[in-house]
Amino acid sequence: MTVNEDIKQACAVMERGGVILYPTDTVWGIGCDATNEEAVRRVYDIKHRADSKAMLVL
Repeated sequence: MTVNEDIKQACAVMERGGVILYPTDTVWGIGCDATNEEAVRRVYDIKHRADSKAMLVL
C-alpha cells in the first residue's frame, strides 16, 4: 500500500466515525474527526482520560 492509499484509508475511517493510530516522532498518536462527538468519546475511553481533562486538537 502506498502512503497516498494509507492516507485515503485513514480519512475514510475517520469519515465513518472511526479512530486511527498514526506515528509521530516519539510516540503513536490517536486520531479521529474532532467534530464527531462519538469518535472523540472513543478516544477518551481508549486513553482512560477523564472528561474534565482537555485534549489537544490539531
